[in-house]
Amino acid sequence: MFYSTKSFICLILIALCLGLGFASVSLAQENATEAVNLDENIQAEDLDIEEPTLLPDSPFYFLKDWGRGIRSFFAFNPIKKAELKSKFANERLIEVKKMIEEVKDPDIIENSLENYQNEMDKIKEASEKIKEKAEANPKVGAFLDKFIKHQTLHYRILEKLQTQVPTEVFEKIEQARERHLERFGEVMTKLEDREDNISERLEKNMAEIKGSKYKNFKNLEVLLKLEEKVPEQAKEAIRKAQENSLKRLQGDLEKMSPENQERFKEYIDKISGEKEIHLEILENLKSELQEKPVLRQKIMEVRENILEKIEEIDRNCPEIDIEKPPLGFCGNGRILLERDENGCIVSFKCVIPSEIQIPQKLTKPQACITLWNPVCGKDGKTYSNTCFANLAEVEIDYKGVCK
Repeated sequence: MFYSTKSFICLILIALCLGLGFASVSLAQENATEAVNLDENIQAEDLDIEEPTLLPDSPFYFLKDWGRGIRSFFAFNPIKKAELKSKFANERLIEVKKMIEEVKDPDIIENSLENYQNEMDKIKEASEKIKEKAEANPKVGAFLDKFIKHQTLHYRILEKLQTQVPTEVFEKIEQARERHLERFGEVMTKLEDREDNISERLEKNMAEIKGSKYKNFKNLEVLLKLEEKVPEQAKEAIRKAQENSLKRLQGDLEKMSPENQERFKEYIDKISGEKEIHLEILENLKSELQEKPVLRQKIMEVRENILEKIEEIDRNCPEIDIEKPPLGFCGNGRILLERDENGCIVSFKCVIPSEIQIPQKLTKPQACITLWNPVCGKDGKTYSNTCFANLAEVEIDYKGVCK
């Protein structure tokens, strides 16, 4: 069959358009995955170390540990010692990551995780010998800045590894993550004890970590978990950092195109981490977006996806038939997970925070962020946090949701 020159050109143009159409669809599908990789696929260079060539399953690995011991012995300056221990912890975690990716012996992986945790303990020991605070000594400040960046990346690595390890190693990874957060909080609060400085350092260093357009979501996740581990006197500093991260995430989403807002749903679906924490972040976002109904609806849709996966949160629980909430459940409130005596999720509870009833015209105008740190007022009503109770001029009876 023969075609005229005009027809032939038309066919080529149609083919090119179809090709570009498929390419754009493919790109749209890849963007969410690419964003997840940017935030989770941490490499050795991100931790300022070289890619390991000698792994713990090698018969010659003892030489590597021997070298570490010699270098540590001759590091007499406490700051240098802490820097060295931090580097060794980075190396050990990347080794674990590489062994899991290469499907090495689970027993060797568990042993390597234990060595990583021991290295984190040594960072704490070294930091306790540093006499100055970060504010007084620039070298201490420089170490702490790098430490915050690296520990934030450690959390992301450990979260991702939990989705890749065999069942027998899962619990060990969970233990390593909890211990890592404890050491993170202890070292940070040892070297920086002023509340404003802690929140500023956290925000500054987390902002400098490369990542996707959604990276503030991951930063919020780390901050929410870190709050559980730091001493009581540092919790307010962590909450302040959470507030600012939430504002940035909200601002990022509001500025995004509808396509990127839609892609956020796929990002949350693909990202690793605790779905319960993801739910809390989304609830905070939803409450802050009262005046953005279109974006708020997208957040509600993301929340629906998380609720569908909620039964996968706890691997140690037996199969429990949880009744899934109906579509649009608790639109004006917050979803809380109710657990049994074994810590297993058994149902969803809707709590309507009482701040929605606070009159708009107040004698003392004040802005509160809807981070969930509930308190029960003496009026018998639950408020999202102390700020809202103060705004309503209600005296706090006790912390937590009203019973």
